[in-house]
Amino acid sequence: MSYFINSTPVIEIVLENPLLSVKYPEEGCVLSVLDTGYQGFAMLPEEVFKELKLNELLLDKRKIIMPNGDIIESVGTYGKIVIPELNASKDGFIETSKGVDEIVLGGEFARDFRFVLDYCLNKFEIFVC
Repeated sequence: MSYFINSTPVIEIVLENPLLSVKYPEEGCVLSVLDTGYQGFAMLPEEVFKELKLNELLLDKRKIIMPNGDIIESVGTYGKIVIPELNASKDGFIETSKGVDEIVLGGEFARDFRFVLDYCLNKFEIFVC
């Protein structure tokens, strides 16, 4: 499902490492925040990244410019995001960095979806393009 929590758009997802057949969470879904200011695909807390065993794959390093101008370094590899409510999935570069405390989906993830954010009606909807 997709909805607002305190004016923040969230999407229930499942994360997968298809190479090692690991998913997070093992059952059910986890909340992710939609942040179109983040241009990447997905950013995870380090503990979730490790639970998916993504740290056991070949990792690439990237530099990210934060909204305050700080530059941070991330590491990542490719994985899958499943949106059960849409019966849809998308592969992309999933990364992590120190201090990340929530699952963030960015602009690269959003490209294949249509979002309706209606703050007046407190309604957030997601559709496959």
